[in-house]
Order: sequence, then structure tokens, then C-alpha cells
Amino acid sequence: MNRIFFRYIARSFWAPFGFGLGVFCLLLLFGSLFDNLNFFMKSGAGAGVFLSYVFYQAPYFMVKMTPIATLLAVLFAMGGMMARGEWKAGLAGGWRPFDMIKPLLVCAALAGAGQFALQETAAPDFYLRSEHLFEEKLRGREDWRRVVKKDVSFSAGDDVFVTAHLFDGRQKNMQRVIVNIYKEGALFLELNSSWAQWLPETKQWMFHDGVMIKYDGDNKPSTKRFAEYRSAISVPPENLVLEKLVPEGVSMLDVLRRLRRLKAVGAPAAAERTLLWVKLAAPLANPAMALIGAAMVLLMRRNNKFFSFGLALGFGFFFWAVIIMSQEAGNAELVHPVIAGFAPAAGFALASLWGLRRARAI
Repeated sequence: MNRIFFRYIARSFWAPFGFGLGVFCLLLLFGSLFDNLNFFMKSGAGAGVFLSYVFYQAPYFMVKMTPIATLLAVLFAMGGMMARGEWKAGLAGGWRPFDMIKPLLVCAALAGAGQFALQETAAPDFYLRSEHLFEEKLRGREDWRRVVKKDVSFSAGDDVFVTAHLFDGRQKNMQRVIVNIYKEGALFLELNSSWAQWLPETKQWMFHDGVMIKYDGDNKPSTKRFAEYRSAISVPPENLVLEKLVPEGVSMLDVLRRLRRLKAVGAPAAAERTLLWVKLAAPLANPAMALIGAAMVLLMRRNNKFFSFGLALGFGFFFWAVIIMSQEAGNAELVHPVIAGFAPAAGFALASLWGLRRARAI
């Protein structure tokens, strides 16, 4: 009997969840399209580019809208149970209020697992493809990820320092390059080259048309010109100068790799650390929204579907805004990255538990 009752309540979750997820994604997608409609019209892009952009954006919107769809599903499911008298029948049959909420929480946890899987697999790659279409094909901004740098200096390993007038991460080359290699704290070798190219087959940097200067203690430095010089520097271009961080276009594994690179060069990484915890905490928004929805239904006792839809939309976007503000606080190092990631879901969950307690559901 328990399993039958559990499955019956759980089944009432998925239909409104699917409906809400589809509608909310369409609303967000249309908003994005209208916001960028001017660029589509000016570029003269065909229907193929437009449809590709929509297709690539869809997984990202699904990830963002899943908690709001969860809230709508709980509002519809519990509101329907109350309208049909099933809630009162359950109470009369000896079921405690929270026992009838548990199946919805399990469904919310499953929705969160699906959100996390999509967030870490298809969504980042598809989002970057959509940005590539929009930024490069429509706006003509080839370096929107900022992989071309001017007058940069960086470390290329222990005691190896590189200065380049121009670093092109797309073409994997550098122009007007100076390499200083130190040995026991003293300058040992200097390369002054017109340009350098990354060789993917050997995983080394090849320097062209330059001068090599060797420093040997108190002796006079020796100078030698070269047309080509294959160095021992094996740090790939993407590890030397990092491209612009696109939070929606990276998975947690990508963030961890980026953190290791930033640590190696001693660069600040507050945004990356915060993003890691935000992504880890993202699926918890679904159980939090389920608890919020249950508290709302029990406190207000209303079952108007249009009201529920509007409530889910408004409150869901408010919750999204809180997540964004918390993340920005973490980026600015106002709060610890763990707090920035988990505080929104934890705060809303605690507020909902207080509401459920007032409704005498727990």
C-alpha cells in the first residue's frame, strides 16, 4: 500500500514538470532571441544559423529552468491533491503531511540529478557552440574569448620566463618573443626571436629568426644567430595565457583544470573557485524549490493553476537572482566560495522548513 501511494503521488509530479520546463525554456529562449534579433537581421544569417543557435542554447536553458519547473510541478501536484480531496483522505488514512511530500522530494532529487548530468556533459559544449555562432559568425568578433594578447609576460616552467609583443592563442604562435632561462638564480640563456610557433606533434615551441645569448659566469656572453631553434619549452599555449572564462561553457572538470593552471602561474582564482562550488550546489536547488512549493501550498491553500504558474515563474526568477548575487559576492571575495555556492539553496530550504512547521506539516 505504501509503494502504491508513493508512486501515485510521484506520477503527479512529472507531467507539470515537463510542461513547465518546456514553457520556461521557450520563454527564456524567446527573450534571448528578441534581445539579439538586431544582430540576426543585420547579419543576413540564414534559417540554418538561426536554428543551430536555438538548438545549441536549449541545454543551457534546460539546466537553468529545471529548479523553476520543479517548483511548478510541486505546486500543481499538491494543489491538485487538495482540490480532489486526496490530501484530506490521506490525512484521514493516517498519513502524516510530510510523508505525502516525500515522493515529491524524491522526484525533485531525480530532476536535480538530471540537471547535474546535463550541466556536466552536453550543456557546456553546446553553449560554447552557440556563442561561437553568435560572436564570430554574426558579430564578427573572432577574439571574443580573448585569446589574443599584447605585451604579455608569463612563466613557462621553473626558471623560464617569456615576454611576447603578441600572443595569438588561436594560431598558437607568438610575435617578437624574448625568453629568459635562469640557472641557480642567474641568467643562463636568452632567446630573442622574431616569432615562435607551437608544434603539436612534438609538443614543443619552435623559435624562428632570432639570436641566442649564453651567459657563462664571468666570461663574455656568447651570441649565435639561428633561423630555427626547437626549444625544450613544452608548455602548451592554452596553459600560458588563459582564455576568457565562460561560466556557462565549462564543466566542473574544466574548472578544476583551469584552477591548476592558475595556481601554477600564481594568478588570482576567486571566480573559478566560486564557480566550482556554484556548479556543485546547483542540483540542490531542486529539493529546495520542492520544499518551498510544499510550504506555499500548505500555507496559502490555493489551487488556481494560473496563480501557481505565475508564482513559480516569479519566485523561481527571484531564486535565480539570489544565486547570481551570491556568486558575485564570491567572485568579489566578500564571502567564502563554499558559502557563495551553497547559501542560496540552504537559505531557501531553511525558510521552507520554517513554513512547513508553521503549517504543521513537520
